[in-house]
Amino acid sequence: MGRNYRNRSKTSQTPRKPFERERLDSEMKLIGKYGLKNKREAWRVQLTVARIRKAARELLTLDPKDPRRLFEGEALIKRMLRYGLINQEEKNLDFVLGITDYKMLERRLQTLIFKTKQANSIHHARVLIRQRHIRVGKRLVNSPSFLVRIDSEKNVDFANTSPLGGGRPGRRKRKMAKSKANKAA
Repeated sequence: MGRNYRNRSKTSQTPRKPFERERLDSEMKLIGKYGLKNKREAWRVQLTVARIRKAARELLTLDPKDPRRLFEGEALIKRMLRYGLINQEEKNLDFVLGITDYKMLERRLQTLIFKTKQANSIHHARVLIRQRHIRVGKRLVNSPSFLVRIDSEKNVDFANTSPLGGGRPGRRKRKMAKSKANKAA
């Protein structure tokens, strides 16, 4: 076995104090409300939000006419607008600092499937996504943490290949139909 020379950045960060009651309670609430698999998923969202806010803070320290602040600030605001993390009225770096974990979790595919009543529960939404029943536009998505853009939100639907989306019936249904046909013959 050779060494792995690929550079990978961390996707999540463990908390500094592992047994802080308030944090543990809030994490369990997040996991329950948004149907997360484990704490690492919650920490991953927290790290993503922290990196976005850090970039905004860094840009706010620069002069308002600084070309870097103008270019990167516009790009950051545009990205946050595209994902629906800030509104059209909030097109300012100060509002990027107001992004929370909850706003990010509301834009996940799993949450949107549940909110649009395509699934019976948040956990059912996760199962539907993992079992490849959901598509966004023409793209089949099997990641519950997929962040849905505002313009793609109306294109979230059942996949064409899925029995729920008018595709071929499932294995069990085909087996039952075959046994009924054999009994009738």
